Amino acid sequence: MDQTIVNLTGSVVIEEIDRLLASYPDDNIYKQSFITPQAKKKLAILVLSKIPNRYTKMQDEQGRTVYPDFNNCSLEQRLHIELLIEAAMFEMLPTIKQS
Repeated sequence: MDQTIVNLTGSVVIEEIDRLLASYPDDNIYKQSFITPQAKKKLAILVLSKIPNRYTKMQDEQGRTVYPDFNNCSLEQRLHIELLIEAAMFEMLPTIKQS
């Protein structure tokens, strides 16, 4: 039986990137630079490379579908992820603007 593995941390990082970008005004350089799916993907990859990732299986031992809790992340962890996202945006901005 094939197992589907889901990166729970990746879902939280994408959610936090979207939330953070939505909080910026439309003329913000970060919002403009990271609005494309390609730029968001590169940003998420960089952030995920700097934190431990949590994974889960989508099926239990009997093959039944399991719906993981994607929000199982503390406020402290989310704030840490937010700081990493902001640092990664600052780090990546010169290369994103040149693209």
